Amino acid sequence: MRSHVEVLARAARAVHGTGEIADKLQWVTEEARALTQAAFAAFVGLGARVDMISVSGAPVGEIDRFARPALARMVRPDAGRGLILRSDDLALDRRHRRFLQRMELPADASCFAVAVMGANATAHGTLLLVHPDTKFFGAIDEAATAALADHLGVAFDNLETMERLAELQAVQREIVHQLQEAVQPPAVVAEAAELGVHYVSADPSSPTGGDLYDWLVLPDGDLHLAIVDVMGKGVGATKEAVSVCHALRLLTLDGCPMEDLVARADTLTTAQSPDLVATVMVARYRPADGHVRLAGGGHPPALVVTGDGEAHQVAAPGIPIGYPGAGTTRVVELTLDRSDTLILYTDGLIEAGKDILLGLERITRAAAETAQYPAPHLARALVERSLSGAMRRDDSLALVLRRRIPPGTDSSPALGAFEYRFSPSLATVPLARHLLGDWMEHLALDDAERADLLLVASELCSNAVRHASGTPGALTMRAWADGDALVVEVEDDGPGMELSHRLEDPDLEAETGRGIYVVRALTDDLTVRRVDERTVVRAVRRAVLPG
Repeated sequence: MRSHVEVLARAARAVHGTGEIADKLQWVTEEARALTQAAFAAFVGLGARVDMISVSGAPVGEIDRFARPALARMVRPDAGRGLILRSDDLALDRRHRRFLQRMELPADASCFAVAVMGANATAHGTLLLVHPDTKFFGAIDEAATAALADHLGVAFDNLETMERLAELQAVQREIVHQLQEAVQPPAVVAEAAELGVHYVSADPSSPTGGDLYDWLVLPDGDLHLAIVDVMGKGVGATKEAVSVCHALRLLTLDGCPMEDLVARADTLTTAQSPDLVATVMVARYRPADGHVRLAGGGHPPALVVTGDGEAHQVAAPGIPIGYPGAGTTRVVELTLDRSDTLILYTDGLIEAGKDILLGLERITRAAAETAQYPAPHLARALVERSLSGAMRRDDSLALVLRRRIPPGTDSSPALGAFEYRFSPSLATVPLARHLLGDWMEHLALDDAERADLLLVASELCSNAVRHASGTPGALTMRAWADGDALVVEVEDDGPGMELSHRLEDPDLEAETGRGIYVVRALTDDLTVRRVDERTVVRAVRRAVLPG
């Protein structure tokens, strides 16, 4: 009796603890066999678990072929929890009798089967135990096995609950993803502009909130930017943020003066949502000369980072939407030089700590330290650095605009294209990079841009080495100027590859993929094509040479 109690105590941990259901089934069948001293024990799945089977002491094929059909016919879902079939019951089915013959067991061998029932009276499966002796199993054996079956039934119920939750979460994630896709403006290609954005919600389980952005190339070629921070969280705040963004966009397209944008948007949005409260910052960027106008409504100051990495705050005073007297106090004007960056953000980046002034200092310092990052990565770095080590209290959003124009005119003679053929060995990559660097010394490139392009070339060459066949001299690197752009192209004799359309973080455990991620981040265009059974990867970085 004591051994039975000990087994049932262990079952609570083994069956209801973490682990795969197959391991739990194996544990139950082996323990049931040892507990009752049966010749063999088996779990046979029924209903939704028909593919599951676990056997101790007998061939799986015989159980599946003969015992399963017999048990499936005799175990009725409406029979109730704890249903037990004994030798006389099982002997009524010819497939069970055939099963005993194939196992070379006498017709009067001791057998009993305990249904593993779910909470909703459905049968997950059956525990079957067999011994060659007649009337071998006693009432205690049946009761202990029934208790194991009950444990297993609860484990299956829990598994089904987890599966339903996982399916529900998958549906919810897809809905949230579609919502995010719906509220985010499509990517724009704006003249003389490099754009980046990064968003983190306050609640990871509800990845939408009241922080939203908008960008749009206007009919006159100017770029409209807006960032909105609605009080509140979740889908309701997202809905109100969308209404503010749309109001600002429509008013801008209608020709509303910037000094009136926030006040007019307040009138439009609060008429439908009287409790709406939102801070806003609107920017209008003129690509031709880098002129920017800022209209604020209670929003944190923008940041301007020069190409040399000096950052300063630019406040655009105003009263938030939803407050009495909402509107812009004064439109602020500034001019972005080449490689200067304008950063708009929500207060989640400066309120993550307890001191807002300290938060402003921190984000300003972070902007200066990451000034050379490509715009998408700069936006991400600002959000992650601001939230690092702090409690996430609010949604956080950073929107980055960098002025991308070619350097001034250059009177130096045109430089011919670069080409270098080399063998697929990682030892040849540094030499290829060195030779390309020598060629670039004759171009009017900024030091930072030259370093980025050399890194791009190195990653493309390393990628080609990994994919090439190994034939000596099979790789070629080329580079040439194309207007204000520089093109780097690497060709190999490998099988080729496909590029993802989205710039996503590489898997840190993956052996490949990080190099292409770096190239995508540092260039404006990356293409792969097959030419005469060879792979040609081309990367283009624009606005780096005198136009």
